[in-house]
Amino acid sequence: MYVSDNLQYLFLIKMKFILEVNNKTTYKFSKKKFMGIFQRSLALADLGCLENKILELSVALVSEDEIQKLNSQYRKKQSPTDVLSFCEYESTEKLCEKKNENEVFIGELILCPKYIERNANEDGQSLEYALTYITAHGIFHLLGFEHGKKMFALQKQVAENLVTSKNKK
Repeated sequence: MYVSDNLQYLFLIKMKFILEVNNKTTYKFSKKKFMGIFQRSLALADLGCLENKILELSVALVSEDEIQKLNSQYRKKQSPTDVLSFCEYESTEKLCEKKNENEVFIGELILCPKYIERNANEDGQSLEYALTYITAHGIFHLLGFEHGKKMFALQKQVAENLVTSKNKK
């Protein structure tokens, strides 16, 4: 495992990120924490095609009313949700086809911290764990992953690595 972690770290050194944040809530957004989640998700996704790329993504934090409107408009669901992912590429393969481009915009995440917090309380999770888990979920979608055992295991691993291991120190 040690060698694998080092290889993933070396892979991340060769990557740059452009992060645009639009926070329409009172939640204090930490770019540092988000970038940790993003970097760990990228390492676990194991997409060598993104090496030496500048990855761009946009993150918006919105109210429950706003995410409900977006959920209704784009998914025809009349309820709020925790995260919406607007992917630039429909699959990992399509994303990797951009190998000749230096900058790659992967998409936009819309997060609803209030909704995530309520669900975390109901599930007996810490807000930090829930936010990490849900953010990783959205990132994996932006990287072309679909719902399934692999994706859910990866997002759980991100949350456990970043939150659980931090709490053990």
